[in-house]
Amino acid sequence: MRFAAEIWLWFVPLVPLLWWVLRSADQSAARRLIRLLGEQAEGHVERANPRLRSWQRFFFLAGLFWLLLALARPQWGAREVTVTQQGSDIVVALDISNSMLAEDVVPNRMERAKSELGSFLDRLENSRVGLVFFAGAAFIQCPLTLDYGTADIFLKMAGPDMMSAQGTDIGGALKASRELLAKGSPEGPDGNFQAILLVTDGEDLEGAWREEAEACRDKGIRVIPVGVGEEGGGLIPVQDSQGRPAGFLKDEEGNVVTTHMDLAKLEELAAIGGGSAFRLGVDGLAGDRLFAELKRLGRRDLEERRISAYQERFVWPLLMALASFLLRMLLRPRGSDRAKSWRRAGLVGALALWGAVAWSGSAVAGLAPPQLREMNKGLERYESGQYDEALSAFESAMVQAPDDPRIGLAVGETLFQLERYEEAAREFQRVLSLTDDEALRAEALYNKGTAQLAAGDAAKAVADLRRSLQVDPQQKDALFNLEVALQRLKQQEQQQQQEQEQQQEEQKQEEKDQQEQQQRQDQQDQEQKDQDQQENEQQDQQESEQQEQQPPKDQQGQQADQNQDRQDESAAPEDDIDPRELTKEQQAQILKALDRDEEELKRSVQKRLKGGKPKSGKKW
Repeated sequence: MRFAAEIWLWFVPLVPLLWWVLRSADQSAARRLIRLLGEQAEGHVERANPRLRSWQRFFFLAGLFWLLLALARPQWGAREVTVTQQGSDIVVALDISNSMLAEDVVPNRMERAKSELGSFLDRLENSRVGLVFFAGAAFIQCPLTLDYGTADIFLKMAGPDMMSAQGTDIGGALKASRELLAKGSPEGPDGNFQAILLVTDGEDLEGAWREEAEACRDKGIRVIPVGVGEEGGGLIPVQDSQGRPAGFLKDEEGNVVTTHMDLAKLEELAAIGGGSAFRLGVDGLAGDRLFAELKRLGRRDLEERRISAYQERFVWPLLMALASFLLRMLLRPRGSDRAKSWRRAGLVGALALWGAVAWSGSAVAGLAPPQLREMNKGLERYESGQYDEALSAFESAMVQAPDDPRIGLAVGETLFQLERYEEAAREFQRVLSLTDDEALRAEALYNKGTAQLAAGDAAKAVADLRRSLQVDPQQKDALFNLEVALQRLKQQEQQQQQEQEQQQEEQKQEEKDQQEQQQRQDQQDQEQKDQDQQENEQQDQQESEQQEQQPPKDQQGQQADQNQDRQDESAAPEDDIDPRELTKEQQAQILKALDRDEEELKRSVQKRLKGGKPKSGKKW
């Protein structure tokens, strides 16, 4: 046998002490009565029965003893049960480049990040965690494990001296983290329960980080960037070979290097997955906001273990306490109002029975839900219209009870009021995975469909609202929103059809314009061809007219040449003609004949180039 709440056993010795105190008080009262009324004082007291009073006191103290024993929760009868541990997978990708040594935060970025991550591991529960270190490249330092102590040991070893290649390869870090998450899922990756906590200063991002962030988003892996440092920047201290301070890091030109945290790039990285970036020192790695973001990942079965579980046996001492108090109420002196005693006993029995039922429900969960105060605070803020404060309170309650679907509904409705419709739809989807209660599922489906409708996705809204009405057909609001969603879906389909028709008309008009343009171009080419042909014909006509006028002159020249040849032959029949012996008139006639031949040759060549045929009978 064992006791689950042994602290109550410390109050058991008070029972005999109380008996001694009451007995001493009775003796003192008896002595005072004897002094007042004499030795026969008890005979003068109406309904005085010392023996009855002793039994009443005994049953009262016995009931108190059994009640303390019930509060201690005795357990016996051990049996083996299978316990399935549920949680999510989280990979911490830590930047260990030289820029993390900057001292713009105390003591420096690296030590501050390791301290915050240590607090994060202390608060983390029921989730596997892995470590990836990166600078100019990335490597896996610790696989997914439930042993947070081992992960903390590896974390404390982190430093820039572990990497020779410096830089900030965010793409490589995301790829290594994604591969680690895939290896940690024996049945295939399930991104709905996985996250990458990227701790970096975000300066000089390298690698294909946008493509890797989109790949993580497609796999359903949530990337949560956490910025380290100040946007104003800081200097990077260096040490000599003996580990002594040696000033600050300088570039190749001898200028001191200043490193800045690039929060804008981290916000851009977070926006790819539909989230927002965190900042070390403002949000903190152990704050409620980050843990609320992680709780939205949901949980899946991580491992099963067989443990020895003891059965609760507090009901038996509680019944003994109830019987003792009832007997104490029923022991009354003779002549007293027994009906009144029975009524009191019935009231005490009802109260004891109610206490037993209430305690049976709180024996494991505690006397009061720890998230109740935050929920009440959130409801007050929600009703007053302070939705940001209400969301913060609801998220704090979610951290304390992540599997409570009612808290998820409250968070989703608050996100809807803040017009964060996509996040609200994801939260309502998480609620559906947490509960089998028909009323809660109908409410979650209705809220999810309404959020999808507000986000402009009428098709998904119709599907969710129909599912909600299948669970609970009496929802008038869901039916009204379904009609609105159907109308919008019809409008969207008509609009899409009109856009398609308009695109087809624009395409047809574009093709028609191209055809008309081609026809105009062909017409212009034909006109240019006709114009060139007409010019050629005119030129040929002019040449033919010139040739018709030239033959008489040619004949005269030929006759003169023949006469001159005869004279030359008669003058020197046997000797060759010497050009120096020609007269000036003969030389001029020869030159004119050559010029005519050259001009006729040019015209013939031009005619052949244009595709015509020479009209002169000469061949060149």
